[in-house]
Amino acid sequence: MKNLALCVLCLALLSGCSMSSLPFLGDDDGTQPPATAKKSPDRKPTFGVSPEAQTYLSQAMEYWTPSGECTNPERAAALLDKAVDADPLDPAPYLMRSLALSDLGYFNEAFDDATRAIRLSPTAEAYATRGLVCLKQHQPEGAQRDFAYAEKINPNEPLIYVYRSAGAFLDGRNGDACADLKKACDLGHCRPWNTATENKLCR
Repeated sequence: MKNLALCVLCLALLSGCSMSSLPFLGDDDGTQPPATAKKSPDRKPTFGVSPEAQTYLSQAMEYWTPSGECTNPERAAALLDKAVDADPLDPAPYLMRSLALSDLGYFNEAFDDATRAIRLSPTAEAYATRGLVCLKQHQPEGAQRDFAYAEKINPNEPLIYVYRSAGAFLDGRNGDACADLKKACDLGHCRPWNTATENKLCR
């Protein structure tokens, strides 16, 4: 029963829309944090300036549940395609589409979208999202690298610890996973911690 609960929690944490080999070497693929990342204050991606892009983003958000599940990633991705076309300089639709595409199994495309978002706005959330995509395609080293970048940019972003905990649970490092979930809860994101404690995975 405990293993079942663990799988359920990991799947919940790794689900897309909560919102193969990968090239992790070199600056050109976006894996190295830009020098400006440490100097600039972290900011979450926002809706695009374009009213058209904002409309598509709002429509895509309707497919997100409060728990972070995407009920129709294919439809969400289609709307986000239109948002990107309407405002290609806004990182938000790239991040959202990255998670939708990873739900659909298009991991290389999801990674590329997260990288585009990082290049446009190297926030902790952007790096954490790409780390999540890496976890979903069984690339733990790349995931840990992105989580480390994210934590360096803004250690108060709770998504870092939520996403990182999923990888720790899958590795059997329950203590590390619970510590991350507790930290995320202390930072204001308590749903994963509550799920873990309800399933007696953490206490």
